[in-house]
Amino acid sequence: MAAPYPKLRRDLSMPGLLETVRGCFAEIEDPRSRDNSVQYTLTDTLSSALAMFSLKYPSLLQFDRAARLDEVVRHNLRTLYGVNEVPCDTQMRSILDPLEPSTLRPAFRALHSALQRGNALQDYAYLEGAYLLSIDGTGVFASSRVSCKHCCEKQTKDGPEYYHQLLAAVIVHPDRRTVLPLDFEPITRADGAQKNDCERNAAKRLIASVAAQYPKRRFVVVEDALAANGPHLQMLQRHRMDFIIVAKPSGNPALFDALHQRLQQGLCTEWEEADPQAGITRGYRFTHRLPLNHSHPELTVNFLEYWEIDTQGKERVWSWITSLDIRPDNAYALMRAGRARWKIENETFNTLKNQGYHFEHNFGHGDEYLSSTLAGLMFLAFLIDQIQEHACRLFQRARERWRSRRYLWERFRALFFTFYVPNWEALMSAWADPTPLRFTLSTPDTLCTPDTS
Repeated sequence: MAAPYPKLRRDLSMPGLLETVRGCFAEIEDPRSRDNSVQYTLTDTLSSALAMFSLKYPSLLQFDRAARLDEVVRHNLRTLYGVNEVPCDTQMRSILDPLEPSTLRPAFRALHSALQRGNALQDYAYLEGAYLLSIDGTGVFASSRVSCKHCCEKQTKDGPEYYHQLLAAVIVHPDRRTVLPLDFEPITRADGAQKNDCERNAAKRLIASVAAQYPKRRFVVVEDALAANGPHLQMLQRHRMDFIIVAKPSGNPALFDALHQRLQQGLCTEWEEADPQAGITRGYRFTHRLPLNHSHPELTVNFLEYWEIDTQGKERVWSWITSLDIRPDNAYALMRAGRARWKIENETFNTLKNQGYHFEHNFGHGDEYLSSTLAGLMFLAFLIDQIQEHACRLFQRARERWRSRRYLWERFRALFFTFYVPNWEALMSAWADPTPLRFTLSTPDTLCTPDTS
């Protein structure tokens, strides 16, 4: 007898997640609301773009051709993604261009609420119930020819280059390979601005947004050395957020001078311990209330240094500043929290760029917000995938079977493009284990829920 198929969780599987997001899309005010000739609803347009990123199409044009010419694709977009009418690529760009990226934030918030209701968010709690929030930026668009009024600009030896970037906030956990995108902020030039936007200014907007949307959630922000400056730390304090931030002698010389004075006075706590199983020796050093720099002598931080020495004597060293109290019994946990910052690079940006999402492809630039809004929709599709990987047993079964993410998405698309699929349960059951598939002997084939009795 075949193993029974896990049931889909109501809120934390694909149909429930899409229903939640589509409900949020329906609440967004349509910029064309006064136009009586509207053919495609904003909800259908946003859902179409989300489906395109969910299906990992490499371009909007390919998605448009499939939706117009392939009856199977149109059927499955309707039964699985709830899309009644799919706009062509030109219309989709035109409809989404005036839509500000911030209008997508309620969808991210609704998905996180579903995680909390389903008791899945607590799996990411760390350091006495806090959530590690990794914040970092990445490129979204770059061109020497295409530009808009929101593009940042830099001069190269070949002339001006125009670009958009995005600052992302992602919940991470040292023991989990999945991450949970929480919010994002475009790094683009504001209307009428003469200077480029930058990561520091975007961080002000992003932190304020997170604090306003999740006032009861305790965050520990983990960031790279760019954030180890007085104004940024003061902003985190104002929003009652703790932090663990990389510190380097090149960026904070006064901090390290003060540390060396403490070392000479014997005022630092330090020790080493062998880890035979890992084949390394771990070392820790910490002290409290060091002045950050000469510009902010009143701003003091706690300092943690960690090093590893392998069996060949090679040493690697990391150091952080933090608002959290450091003790011998929590130094290891703080170190792991600081190093979990890399998950926004490895498990987020690298996955989006190299494992089927086509993050660096230009799906459309537009004259207003199109590039950033499409990037936000891809980020939203990625969050849905990550929630499924963490909380949906059928998705986990498919992930375990196909291993490689690229092959996982290839199998998913093969089923989507080949069969008329009645619902997500049928598709995901076949995706997880194709052996007992049953198909009706009609033309075209209909994918049925497998019989495991």
